Amino acid sequence: QDFRQRILETVERGEGSLRQIARRFLVSLSFVTRLLQLHRSTGSLRPRPHGGGNPPKLGPEDLERLRELVRQQPDATLEELRQRLGASCSTMTIARALRTLRLPRKTKVPRAQEQDRPDVRERRQGFCEELAGVDPRRLVVVEECGANTAMTRTYGRAPVGERVSGTVPGRWESVTLTCGLRLSGVTATLAFPGATHTDLFESDVEDVLVPELKPRDVVIWDDLKPHQSEEAVEAVERAGACVVPLPPWSPDLTPVEEMFSKVKHAMRSAAARTTESVYAAFGSALHDVTPEDIAGWFGDRAAYAMQL
Repeated sequence: QDFRQRILETVERGEGSLRQIARRFLVSLSFVTRLLQLHRSTGSLRPRPHGGGNPPKLGPEDLERLRELVRQQPDATLEELRQRLGASCSTMTIARALRTLRLPRKTKVPRAQEQDRPDVRERRQGFCEELAGVDPRRLVVVEECGANTAMTRTYGRAPVGERVSGTVPGRWESVTLTCGLRLSGVTATLAFPGATHTDLFESDVEDVLVPELKPRDVVIWDDLKPHQSEEAVEAVERAGACVVPLPPWSPDLTPVEEMFSKVKHAMRSAAARTTESVYAAFGSALHDVTPEDIAGWFGDRAAYAMQL
């Protein structure tokens, strides 16, 4: 009750906007709004009566503070949240409260810390602005994907207390796939043993990519050393297209990364053990890429150009 009263008094004194006051008390804006509505309709700040049974361990104020704690540190453990909340409850109570708040545990998506550097931030902004008026159907995103003959699924099932075991070869062969991704589909695919290098990349661009390009196409590739080849850029320009380099530390700006995530999942399932079978698995994985997949990847990673 005292906590709610302090919020109301702060609002009445006009000490900032409702959003600023919510941030000050570590609650959500909706909590402050509902509190004011309750006071206007009933003249009281007392919470509405509980519907019966044992009273909840965490009240509305606790839930709102828990929501704010998660916002401040999304990867905090249940025990860390319990301690910071200062509530006398178990971690299971915290887990149930998080379900109530619809804050499920998810895989954490890492982001390069270097993106916060002023020079990188400026280049990322310039990249998005340069492509803002480009027809997304003109984009051709070129990238490499590596695989080997020792890939296998990373998860399995076993009785409680036992490990999931499996076998993989101690020696393996590496294979690289180079391809382009358009909004209309995968293009200019080439798979070869080993890793790419400048001479091989120049040959790939000249013999495989350029024949697939159309005038005014925009080719995007990252700053990998072979991609910095002037000969490769000139080959693209002779086809009437241009190259816009991806900013450093910016895989989140290219939809092909999400496609390769799906491809690698398929490669682990295929568990190919020869170079030839890796080639076949690559072909099968690319065949399973659907137009809906590509539209989703472009909408997620290339939103800067997705305004037809």
